[in-house]
Amino acid sequence: MQNNQMINLAIMGIGTIGKRHLMAIDTIDNVKLCGIVDLTEDARSFCNYNKISIFDDLNELKKSTKVDGVIISTPTIMHHENAISALNLGLDVLIEKPISATSSEAEQIEKIAQINNCSVLVGHQRRFNPTVLKTKEIIHEKRIGKVIGLSGIWALRKDEEYFLPEWRKEISAGPVITNLIHDIDYLRFIFGEITEVSAFSSNNINNFEKEDIISANLRFEQGLIGNFLISDSGTSPWSWETGTGENINLPHLKENNLRIVGTQGSLEFPNLKLWSYKNEGDNWKSELESFNYDLDEVDPYISQINHFIDVINKKVDPITNASDAKRTLKVALSILESAKLSSIIKI
Repeated sequence: MQNNQMINLAIMGIGTIGKRHLMAIDTIDNVKLCGIVDLTEDARSFCNYNKISIFDDLNELKKSTKVDGVIISTPTIMHHENAISALNLGLDVLIEKPISATSSEAEQIEKIAQINNCSVLVGHQRRFNPTVLKTKEIIHEKRIGKVIGLSGIWALRKDEEYFLPEWRKEISAGPVITNLIHDIDYLRFIFGEITEVSAFSSNNINNFEKEDIISANLRFEQGLIGNFLISDSGTSPWSWETGTGENINLPHLKENNLRIVGTQGSLEFPNLKLWSYKNEGDNWKSELESFNYDLDEVDPYISQINHFIDVINKKVDPITNASDAKRTLKVALSILESAKLSSIIKI
């Protein structure tokens, strides 16, 4: 496929994230939306209003027009079924995170992709964010010395309307699988594999199946330890979305929600602020100074679509393939298992 050839993408599921992908597609010259697959009345109204072709299933869409790739942005519990249907049609897929609801489903997606010689890109779009890329550079260049620990918090109180769909009350739609999984992915991307977790959780706010709040401890292969407190029922200014402005539906508060501690300095994240002593050899009695990194703003969703185009054109391998995403999912599921069993889980 030539670089200047128009790429036709379909979207399965045109909810909040599906519309975010659509916005990204609209900014890229050599990409065209060829149709949407969604059975809901809201989707049909949206497509009719915007004069977008909508179909009941992917087979129907593919029979009517040329399709080069599919973006799957349906609820997590539908990812497996949707991905398998697309892969069996010989289509490359971009699956919203997480890759699936279970590890066995992720393994099946990986296997079917291999059988059909198709590529799977999983939508951990923060890997394209300049903040994450710069942090990876800072850590690998040891600008804060040897990293020994990190501590993060993500707490946003989602409204009652958000939880009206029954699927959002399930474990597969809780804050670990929906939100923390992003943090798990970029932490793995920056610091390497997580080998051990322990956690406590509670669901006594909304009394849904899913957790309302969870505290997770993480041990990394390279030796550092960390923790993350996450809740979709708590009020705070601390989250990736409000810190970076990535979610256009939320206020951009620019508060840092993660601290990374090294032997020679510390880093506040995502609005990178590096703390260190003025002179080599200084200690806790010495004065600290700070430095703020100023990075260009980049829409990671646009970068992700451009990367997906390169994947479809066989120019690059997916930055987050099925095997990689399966590892991130396993960490998230292990956190939930640890909270359920009140035990340490080795990964």
